[in-house]
Amino acid sequence: MTKQALTILTFVLLTTLLVGCDPYYSITVTNDTSDTAQILVKETVSFRTEKLRSLTTTDGFDVYELAPRKQIRVGSAIAEIDNDIPFEQIKIIRNRDTITANNLETIKNLFDKKTFGGLKTPYNISIK
Repeated sequence: MTKQALTILTFVLLTTLLVGCDPYYSITVTNDTSDTAQILVKETVSFRTEKLRSLTTTDGFDVYELAPRKQIRVGSAIAEIDNDIPFEQIKIIRNRDTITANNLETIKNLFDKKTFGGLKTPYNISIK
């Protein structure tokens, strides 16, 4: 095999490998309000955060406090989020308002959307 053919083959192989890689995205929750919010989650094995939970409720929700204008990282996803959602259920409590999502579709509806549909990446749930 000539040096030129080996160079072309290496270039094609590297290009194929780089194009075939799926992107990695963080999954976050952002409190865009001037009030502290509580995030209650029933975690899956893909739930990851550096923040310590405040408590665990009797019905199995882990509670995290999120200060005004702060963000918490709760997981990550490779490409699509469907298999990487880091919680089975989520409740967001701010003042007297509660938002609850109990299944994959309602949880996905909480994530920020692009202007013309689809989920924005990196994946984020904004509390407004």
